[in-house]
Amino acid sequence: MKQVFEGWLTLEQMATHVPHRFRVPPGVGALSLTFSFSPGHPGVGNIPHQLSISVHGPDGTRGTRHNNADQNPVISTRWASPGYLAGPIEAGEWSAEIDVHRILPPGGVSYRIEIVQHAEELGGDQPATSDMTPAMTGDGRRRGPGWYSGDLHGHTFHSDGKLSPSEYIEHARSRGYDFVALTDHNTVSALSQFRQLAGKSIATIPGMELTTFNGHALALGREDIVEWRVRDGSTMSGLARSLQEAGSLYVIAHPRREGHPFCTGCRWAYTDMLPGPARHVEVWSGPWTGRSCNDEAVQLYYAWLNSGYRMVATAGTDTHRRLGDNPGYAVNCIHARDNTSEELLSALSRGHSYITSGPELMLVAEAADGDRAEMGDLVPAGPLRIVAGWKAGGADDNLAELEARLIRQGKEAGRWPCTRGSEAEFETQADPGCWFALELRHRSGGLHALSNPILVGKEGEPWS
Repeated sequence: MKQVFEGWLTLEQMATHVPHRFRVPPGVGALSLTFSFSPGHPGVGNIPHQLSISVHGPDGTRGTRHNNADQNPVISTRWASPGYLAGPIEAGEWSAEIDVHRILPPGGVSYRIEIVQHAEELGGDQPATSDMTPAMTGDGRRRGPGWYSGDLHGHTFHSDGKLSPSEYIEHARSRGYDFVALTDHNTVSALSQFRQLAGKSIATIPGMELTTFNGHALALGREDIVEWRVRDGSTMSGLARSLQEAGSLYVIAHPRREGHPFCTGCRWAYTDMLPGPARHVEVWSGPWTGRSCNDEAVQLYYAWLNSGYRMVATAGTDTHRRLGDNPGYAVNCIHARDNTSEELLSALSRGHSYITSGPELMLVAEAADGDRAEMGDLVPAGPLRIVAGWKAGGADDNLAELEARLIRQGKEAGRWPCTRGSEAEFETQADPGCWFALELRHRSGGLHALSNPILVGKEGEPWS
């Protein structure tokens, strides 16, 4: 059985979901969809329209392949195209939805969706043999209490990345990561293979990037597809709350990155989420320089801390392809009880971490009564002794051009030239609501490392 939908998209349908509903009788073994639209380019510059097809069944969403040229999915019981979930083809109402992420002037895009219902199951291009073999046999990763470094944000060709799941794992291992998260846009279709391929060679963190029209966010520790569409009376703050209550770690992604039309939806624009219930924000996305606007994100993070929110800063390479030798990317260094997804996310939730392009950091505060706090911890108000430390994290690190800056409530409180294996002390009086963080910056201003803060006060006073 074949069904065809045709239509026309105007500028008024920018940032909307356009559903096309169809019924599936019992006994269908597979669905195949073919989606085409014209023109692909608006004829202005080199930025195309950006349309994706999401498929929803009676029992929930079956996936999408965000911002990928292949928008012709097959969904069957035992196999589905990348971006989509295999499983029984339930009888009932289905929907093929056009996610209109970008329509550029003058608009006027014609489209055609052809849906074929097949009695038999269909297969597809199966993963390459290398993608069905674990990346490394045996348990090669470090375990136990300690510092672990890795990436919390990246993509495969199950959304708009260029790497297969196997290549993604191998790339993470080649960069020396202890752990890596997979956060494809609006789908989790690669997670099972991702975990299988990693074997015991590297810790894997499941996740998904909620890629909406007004901002992106990471749901870490999540195995299933999250309802990412903010519509029909729902709010992003309500969605964030529900995810956190279900145990996910919610991260506002690249909040100050350049937005439409260059990166539609990338700049954070949710007025109910500044920061709302979010407690994690990605302040270093991709390389430090360029269109990521990372320094703006750091200042936004500082402003939220000053407003009394107990925030945690994270980094993400936002990998879509091999990164090469660009030194401007950061990793998350997390002090966890073990190198597992659960323990890493638990430590990250408490801010026991820092972000760095290489140098290692240490930050400790000691109160007069002997209480001691490290990154992410609370210390009582009163006289404090702050000890800040830094050292080169690799053979290629050059600290000679860097300066260590102690940040107190968003302003510089102390500055020291960096040398290999150095530390500094700072004594002060601190009131509730005060916080301290450590930056390593190049003399020209570029960030090389940033600690999470030590907070002054008691639980709930004043920290939200």
